[in-house]
Amino acid sequence: MGSTTLSSASPRSDSVGFSVIELVIVILVIGIVSAVAIARILRSDTYNPIIARDQLVSVARSAQQKAIGRNDVSLHIQPIGNSLQFRIEDETGVVETIDTDLAAVIPSGDVNQLASCNVVGGESVVSLATPMVLYYNELGDLLNGGVTGAVGFPEDVTSGARLCINNNPAMSVCFSPSGYAYVGDCVD
Repeated sequence: MGSTTLSSASPRSDSVGFSVIELVIVILVIGIVSAVAIARILRSDTYNPIIARDQLVSVARSAQQKAIGRNDVSLHIQPIGNSLQFRIEDETGVVETIDTDLAAVIPSGDVNQLASCNVVGGESVVSLATPMVLYYNELGDLLNGGVTGAVGFPEDVTSGARLCINNNPAMSVCFSPSGYAYVGDCVD
């Protein structure tokens, strides 16, 4: 009878695959890289135009409500420093002031020119020196207004008013002649 020798098979020391520590390090690196990338993509100024637009609609509706039964209520839209300021005034002075971040926001506006957001000759650009002002009557309807530097200011409101943010029709705030403010592309 022959003797059979069994070869002793020893387990290999160089295993195939990754260790748990290596996997944890890779996951951490991917997490850090994606957090930095997302922070750069979704900066806070990405939402500023939307916030400014929605804030203006809210303040405009407040101005319309405050105008009912009163005279001389006005809404002032004016960049001041790093803020876009919305201010409601009446015969006694400033009633309400709201400031929103101006980063990535370029406002322009007009009265009775609702077809587009094109800035004509710079006179519809809303700035510190040329705010947009809208005047309401005692019924809450728009009486007159416009950009203070524009020819013919204040212009009687016949078809409405429009404030564009970044010359984007989808980022417009439209004002009907009845003083109602809404978001979207205005219909002339």
